[in-house]
Formats: sequence, C-alpha cells, structure tokens
Amino acid sequence: MRLLAPLLLATALAAADPAPKVQIAILLDDSGSMSGLITQAKAHLWDVVNQLATTTRDGVRPEVEVALYHYGDARFLAQPLIPLTRDLDAVSQQLNAINGGGGEERCGEVIMNATTQLAWSTDPRDLKMIVIAGNEPFTQGPVPWQDACKAAIAKGIMVNAVHCGSEDEGRQGGWDQAPRLADGNFLNIDHNRAVVAVQTPFDDELMRLNTELNATYLGYGSDARFAARRQLEADGAALAAAPQAAASRVAAKSSQAYENSAWDLVDLAKNRAEAVAALPEEQLPEVLRGKDAEARAAVIACYSASRAAVQTRIQAVSASRAAFVAAEEATQAAASGTATLGQALEQAIAEQARKKGYTPKP
Repeated sequence: MRLLAPLLLATALAAADPAPKVQIAILLDDSGSMSGLITQAKAHLWDVVNQLATTTRDGVRPEVEVALYHYGDARFLAQPLIPLTRDLDAVSQQLNAINGGGGEERCGEVIMNATTQLAWSTDPRDLKMIVIAGNEPFTQGPVPWQDACKAAIAKGIMVNAVHCGSEDEGRQGGWDQAPRLADGNFLNIDHNRAVVAVQTPFDDELMRLNTELNATYLGYGSDARFAARRQLEADGAALAAAPQAAASRVAAKSSQAYENSAWDLVDLAKNRAEAVAALPEEQLPEVLRGKDAEARAAVIACYSASRAAVQTRIQAVSASRAAFVAAEEATQAAASGTATLGQALEQAIAEQARKKGYTPKP
C-alpha cells in the first residue's frame, strides 16, 4: 500500500492539472473576391501552428486544436468545415478544398455558430480565439454581431476581426467594433499580397528529413492507409503553396502539436499505452503481427526513437532556415506597409497569449 500511494497521488495531481490548451477557430470569407485570402491561409496555416505549439503556460507547451469555417455563402456557415481538432492534416485537407462561394458574408451568424457549435474548453485559463477574416460590412446577416461577440466572450473566447483592405474601409464596415466587445484585435491585411517565396540552402534538407519522418509512422486500424495518404497530400499542398509553407509544415510535424494517435501507434503508445495492448491482431500493421506484447513494445520504441532523432534534426535545420529568411520578410513587410494574414494572426496570438498568462514564441 505504501508503494501504491505515491502512484495514486501522482495520478490525482495529473488529473487535477491537465495540459494547457490553445483553441483557435478560423472563419474565412470565401466569396469570389477573397481568393487571395484563402491562398494566404493555405500558406500560413503551419506558421500559425508553429507559433501556437511553441507558446507555453507555466513552462508547459499546450495541446493545440484548430477549427475551420467558411462563410462567403450562407449555405456554408451552418456547420464547420472541421470542428476543433488536433488532426492538423484534416484541417489542411479541408482548407485546401475551399473553392469559393457566393456573396452573403454573415459575420454575426458565423461567429455565433462557432461559439455555440464547437467544443470549447471550460477551463478559464485556456487560450480560446476566434479569427474572422473578410472584406464586406460586418453588419450583414440575421444575427447581430453584438450578440455573437457577447456570447463568445461570455465563454472566454476572444474575437479577432481581420479586415481585408484599408483601415478606413474596415472601420466604415464596422470591423473595428467586434474586438471591443470580445477583447480581441482589429487588424487589416492586404489579402492580395503575394506570399513571399524565399529559397534557402536549407529547403532540400528539410524535405529529405520530412521523408525520413514520414517513415517513422506506424499505422494501425482501418483508416491507417487513408490517414497516411492524407499526410502526404498535406505535405504536397504545403509545398505547392510556398517554400515557407512547406518548411513550416515540416517544423510543425516535429512539434507536439502534430499528434496522430487516431492512426499512428507511436503517438498512441506515447499518450495511451494501454490502448496499444488492447488492439486486436487484425488492427495491427504487419510488422507487429504474431509478436507478443514485449516484442511489439520494442518495435514501437524503436520507431519512437527514430522519430525523436529526426524531429531534433528538423528543429535545428528549421531554426537555421528561420534566421535566413527573417531579414527578407522584415524588409518586404516594411516596403509594403501592409500585413498578410499570417502576420496578423501572429500579432493577435502573441498579444492574447500574454493576456491569458501564456508565454508566446520569442
């Protein structure tokens, strides 16, 4: 009993103090004039993930969940493209499937839907954010934006309004009002600004390491092949968007934010070891079939060690790449005088993380 007591105490403490959580719902106007916004979202998704993943609270890195809505057509905003999830490849897949809509930009309605439909954390310490981006007047639609923003902040969800256009146009359209009610930021971006395509000496090495990293996934269950294919498709989509998007995705895959317990045995063993032992033989990959529990654990441990080693190398190369492009990005931003969606999100995340007691990425 004396030996059991410390274990029970540790379990109780872990249950009482769960990992911090960061949740962000991205609401994108996908009407015809917003194709540049969608392009920027595709290019900067992994930048946002990396910033969230390197944010800490009390020295602990959070679990990151992302949701996605598009609202250029009233038919699209009734439900999320994807609810809050840690499956970032699924978020990427849905984002890349957006292909435009109509011209009914109902900001209040989509904010209210995101507030009421998603599984937001009830822990007041967690960072919860809605980011809505578009260019039409904020006042459209049957749901008053005031009601939607009040409902959001009542749940501790900060609402950030990203207007695609000039600051004067944004204020005239009411985009500056929502953040005042929901403790968020009013930001303006040039949604048609081209994504910076900076080639660096580190790009080829990151792509090679990404291939090594993908080889450390040990799929299980009926969805394993689909999930592995979706992983490769997300790699390809990021590469097609911009070199920076591809590099940011590889960096994100080396962080704890990229979590695939639903189909990968390495992540499952790390987070729920007991679930691995409970899997039936037919759900296991060929490399584990016919082996006893000890032999299975040894194989998974080998894959896990390989992954950790590759992730460490990715983090080092990613840091070198980031230093290489920082000066170029700063120069272009200063020259244009306007931000992109990625830069606006970075600003909002940093400010709101500090408000909630998180330490943002330096």
